[in-house]
Amino acid sequence: MKRFGLFILLAAGWISACKKQNGNILIDGQTDGNQLDLSQSDTFTLITNTVKEDSLPGNNLRYNLLGNLNDPILGSINVGAYAQLGLLEPNSNFPNTEEPDSAILFLPNVKEYKIFGDSNTEQGFKIYALDEAISGTQLYYQDTTLKINPTTESVYSGKIFRSVPDSLKNGKAWLKLTPGLRIKLSSAMARKLMQLPAVAYTSQDEFVKNFNGISIQSDGRSLSPGTGGLAVFDLNNAISLEYRAKILLYYRDTQTFIFTFNGLKTNITTAKAGPYPTDVLQQLNNPQQSFPLTYAQTPNGLKTHIKMPYLHNLVKDGNVAVNRAEIYLFVDKSSITPGFYVPPRLNLLQPKSANSNVNDVIEDGLSSYGGSYDAAKGYYKFIITKHIQNVLTAKATQGKDINYGLYLTVPSDQPVTGSRVVIDQTKTRLIITSTKPN
Repeated sequence: MKRFGLFILLAAGWISACKKQNGNILIDGQTDGNQLDLSQSDTFTLITNTVKEDSLPGNNLRYNLLGNLNDPILGSINVGAYAQLGLLEPNSNFPNTEEPDSAILFLPNVKEYKIFGDSNTEQGFKIYALDEAISGTQLYYQDTTLKINPTTESVYSGKIFRSVPDSLKNGKAWLKLTPGLRIKLSSAMARKLMQLPAVAYTSQDEFVKNFNGISIQSDGRSLSPGTGGLAVFDLNNAISLEYRAKILLYYRDTQTFIFTFNGLKTNITTAKAGPYPTDVLQQLNNPQQSFPLTYAQTPNGLKTHIKMPYLHNLVKDGNVAVNRAEIYLFVDKSSITPGFYVPPRLNLLQPKSANSNVNDVIEDGLSSYGGSYDAAKGYYKFIITKHIQNVLTAKATQGKDINYGLYLTVPSDQPVTGSRVVIDQTKTRLIITSTKPN
């Protein structure tokens, strides 16, 4: 049974957690009389609390999240994007001195991913031209803020998810679009796109020298708890014109010039979470305490820190061989309500150092080691055998303490999804099966 809080683990308590199994391990050269005993420890004291995420990448992600959500458990989160545009077909004779008719921004939804939250809530976005360039060689984080040109403001208000196809005129023909957001841009934004220096329309390199890109941000409107939502959009697809994210610039009544988006490296997801409810703030402000319910949230939100303060007791009499180590993390099922589903997968990482909030991979994370949600059993299971062995060996053979604990996080990518999870830590089980030579 799990116990919370910092307290001294009595020797008798630790010994009772080690159970001899029916089978023993036999290695070459041994007889039945000197086999290795197999022991299982499953009542470790764990200290669990919620901390803020740190330094999550915002670019090089497969998809983008957009939206404004008031989560009934975790409060508000606003998600937007900065993106560099590209030219579909460069034009050396573009009529850049003329007035545009209009401009339409189209962002395709990714139908494989459900909206997280309420798809019927009216949401608002503001779109601007950027006054700051995006570098294709730089790593951007989800708390990135770039300068905008306020004179180019475009405003959208409506639902974030369209479930039916749409169409837009492209020259004299109609371009059938997949479901997505269709936003009419302001006259100022259309004019900005139409009246760049003539050389800007001749090549991609010249274009990005003269137009930095666009900002798509939630307007941050106040929403009641349980309303709003985050949807997944594809700004990176370059296969089909009907599916691609794009801006269609109309001029001369029947002419169309198309701007596309320039790929993962120059496409940045941004996110701002909070303010958080009182119970979350209590955990954030008391990182040394243990709490029975903890949280993980994406994007750029929260993660759970799991500390194992008495793990080294396993090697107090010398090193052991870890045959298997696994941890079971159960979802608080009362947190699952319509529209507010749990992530299909979680990541188990570790702090980069003893006092770091930066995520670092554990050795088991280099291969498949679990983390998918088992809906029937209500838990996420991770196999962390190599990690536990490394922590124990470092202590037993070098006197080195690398037991920084574990971070439970929602992935930023693969899948890209807006979601959160509440873990019932009263049910969490860390089970370590190990052997020690006689």
